[in-house]
Amino acid sequence: MKRFYCFALVLLLSVGCPQTDIPLYYLAEPEGQAFESFGTATRSPDGTKIVSAGSGRIVQIVDAESWEVLHTFSGHTDWVRSAQFSPDSKRIITASDDKTIRILDVDSGRELQRFAHTGEVIFAAFSPDERQIVTGNKDGIVRLWDTAMERELQRFEGHTDRVHYITFPFDGKKIATCSGDGTVRIWDVESGMELHKLEGLTSDYIAQFFPDGHGIIVVSNDGEDGFIWDFVEEME
Repeated sequence: MKRFYCFALVLLLSVGCPQTDIPLYYLAEPEGQAFESFGTATRSPDGTKIVSAGSGRIVQIVDAESWEVLHTFSGHTDWVRSAQFSPDSKRIITASDDKTIRILDVDSGRELQRFAHTGEVIFAAFSPDERQIVTGNKDGIVRLWDTAMERELQRFEGHTDRVHYITFPFDGKKIATCSGDGTVRIWDVESGMELHKLEGLTSDYIAQFFPDGHGIIVVSNDGEDGFIWDFVEEME
C-alpha cells in the first residue's frame, strides 16, 4: 500500500469512474441562485448536468453551465443519501432512508423504476454495462440487482457497519466497497466472495479502480488523506 496526500484526489479524478463521476462534497451556489439543501452532488459523465440530493428528500437535476434547475423529483419520503448518474448520463439512481432505490429519467425527471429494500439505503450505482445495480445498506450488506428484472442476484456480506460507497472496474467483474467499519473490500461479482480486505481506516473513504482493475485509489471524504492500494502486488 502506497500512501500519499495531496496527489490522491487529483489521481482519482483523472482516472475517472466507469459508472459515475466522483461525488462533489462541496458545491458552491451561484450568487442569487438557491437550491434545495443537499448532502451529495454528482456531475454526469458527459459533464452537462449535476444531480443534488440530501436531507430535504428532494432530488434536483441542474444544468452544469447555467445552474438552471431542470427537474425536481420529490417522490422519496426520507433523506436521499446518494444520487448517481448512469454511464450514458441518461438515468439517475437514488438511494434513500425510505428503504427504496429509484431510477429517474434525466430528460424528464420522471421515475422509471422503484426497488423496495429491507433497510435504509446509503448508496446505489449502476454497473458499467447498466444491466445491474449495486446497493449499500445501513446494515453493511451489499446487494447486486438485475436492472431489467428488478430482482436481487447476489449478496456480499462481511461489513459490520454502513456501506457508503461502491465502485466497479471497467469490466464490471469486481466491486470495491467502502464502509464505516474502517475497511475497504474487494469482491467477486459472480460468486459474491470477498477477495481482498483493507483494514484500519479511521474515517469515511471513497475509492476508484485503475483501468486494469488490479489496484484502487482510496481517498478520504475530506481529501486530506489518500493512497494507492495494489492488492494484486500484495498477493505476489
